[in-house]
Amino acid sequence: MLSRRGSFDEDPDNYQAARPGYPRRVYEVLADCGLRPGARVLEIGPGTGQVTRPLVDSGASVLAVELGGRLAARLRTNLAGHDVTVVEGDFTTVALPDDTFDLAVCATAFHWLNAGAAVRRLARLVRPGGGLAVWWTVFGDPDRSPPWRTELDAVHRRWLPGQGRGPAGVPAPLRVAERTAELRAGDWFGPVQVEMIRWEHQLTPHGARGLWGTFPNVRELSTDQREAFLDGVAEVVARQPGATATDHYVTALYTAPRRNHDADPASP
Repeated sequence: MLSRRGSFDEDPDNYQAARPGYPRRVYEVLADCGLRPGARVLEIGPGTGQVTRPLVDSGASVLAVELGGRLAARLRTNLAGHDVTVVEGDFTTVALPDDTFDLAVCATAFHWLNAGAAVRRLARLVRPGGGLAVWWTVFGDPDRSPPWRTELDAVHRRWLPGQGRGPAGVPAPLRVAERTAELRAGDWFGPVQVEMIRWEHQLTPHGARGLWGTFPNVRELSTDQREAFLDGVAEVVARQPGATATDHYVTALYTAPRRNHDADPASP
C-alpha cells in the first residue's frame, strides 16, 4: 500500500484542480488546538496546498513536508511570499528540528505513513502542550449514499472488480477505535477527540472525472482502462438533473494534545 503514495506526484495539475478543500469546521477545531497568529505548524503531506494556505492565512508559520518533488515544487510556487518552508522528503526520515512545533497536522495522508513510527517522531517534534490533528475526507459518506452512486458502483465493478467498499464495509478513517489507538501509541498524545464533519460537494462530469483520476487505484489501471473508467464516472454524473451530482462526504477529524512527559521518546 505504501508504494501507492507516490502516485499523487504524477499529475500535480489535476490534483490541484480536482481535490476539494476541507470544511470550515476543521479550522475552527484547529484554532482550539493551537492554530493562531505566530504558531509554528508542521504539515505532513501538503500536496499543492489545500490546507497550507488556510494555515498561513491564519497567521501561522508553516513547515510543510512533501514526499513528491512535483507537488513540492507546485506548493513553493503557489505559496511564494508566504511564511511557508517546504521540505521535500519522507516525513519519517527527513531532518527536522525537535520540540519545535505548536501544532502538527496531516490531512488525508496519515495512512501513507507507518503510524507507529510517525507518532513516535511527532512526539519529538511537537512541544509538550502542543497539538496534533489528523483527518481524512471519505469521498462518499457510507451513511448518506445518493441514488446516483448505485450507477457508479456498476462502473467500479466493471473496471475495478473486488475493490468496492461493499454495504457492510467501514472506511478506515471511520474506524474510530483503530485510529484512536494509533494516535495514542506510546501515550505521548491524548486524550484523542474525534469529530465527524458531514458536508456536501457538487460534482460536474469534468470535476468527477478529475477527482477520481487522483485516486491511486484508478491511476494503477492501464491508460485505456483508466480513460474508460473515468469516462464512465463522468457519464454517470452527466445523466443527473442539470448534469450535476450532489455527493455526500464525511471528514473524520482526530485531535490530541501532546502530553507533558518528563522524558522524550528515543529517536527512531
